[in-house]
Amino acid sequence: MEAQKVDMKSELRSRYGTVRRAYEYHLYTAKGVRLLDMCQEGGAAILGWRSGRSKLALKNTLDRGITGSFPTETEDELSRAVQEVLPQYSTVRVYQTKDRARLACADYLGLWSEIPLIESPLLHPEASIDIGPGGDSPLSASRKVHGIPLWRPWLDEAFYAMSDRVDSAFLNNVNDTLETMVLSSPYPFAGGCSVVVFSSPEKDGRAPWPSDSIAPALLAAYARAWADLASALFERTEADWAKFDRYAEPYWDRRGPYLVPKMRPSRYADFFRSCLDKGILVSPDYDTPSIIPWSADPSELKVLSASGSK
Repeated sequence: MEAQKVDMKSELRSRYGTVRRAYEYHLYTAKGVRLLDMCQEGGAAILGWRSGRSKLALKNTLDRGITGSFPTETEDELSRAVQEVLPQYSTVRVYQTKDRARLACADYLGLWSEIPLIESPLLHPEASIDIGPGGDSPLSASRKVHGIPLWRPWLDEAFYAMSDRVDSAFLNNVNDTLETMVLSSPYPFAGGCSVVVFSSPEKDGRAPWPSDSIAPALLAAYARAWADLASALFERTEADWAKFDRYAEPYWDRRGPYLVPKMRPSRYADFFRSCLDKGILVSPDYDTPSIIPWSADPSELKVLSASGSK
């Protein structure tokens, strides 16, 4: 059975009211409850909700009145910051939505417009030989992971750390179509924009679509967030994620900082609600990984095993 859709806003509001404050990896609600955030806006808050200087960059640009659709230096700043993390890509574009980003990638590659945006094969529930819901073999499942790839930080390290426990069919697909990627950007701003990289200015006579018009202040904030990510990539290691294994292992398979559920898709909605009842917000989507809250205390996950949430 497929995973039941979860309305995260409704589930949060019905238990705890609205969220009034977000700091690092915790959300503070109207009912005075502090929630551990393992959803992290799908990865946008992987550096924390108020870490770095991205919001200062946003404010400074707004204060200068740079809010129009004219060209500004923020476009180049964002390109340089992204290329500091991914120097092998010569061209950076920004689009208003992930769907626009996906279509731009498909056009660049000369693929059909309905090709999906997909997570890395390393984050597929059946990539690991010894876990995952029953059904397809790893080989047949790996054939379903073709699409426009979504890049996430720290997965390169996970690739090497997992090489002895991931089926080779998935490993062979990891670097299959990387001439262009949609990036999971480390700036927690609902609605933001989608960043795309291209390996060259042209492929088979097709140039990447021009960037969409995005508010300069938002581009400045994204640029600062990418600069912060460039520093964080060297500061956070496999040992930082592994501290959580003791409590996370019964429920997820960890791949770098990302947590892939072990239960069947049909059970995931109940698992999400059970975690939320215990003060932990995990990803509401079975196919989107939950994420280790880097600076949180691993013992905050104790409540899962204490009451048998599996």
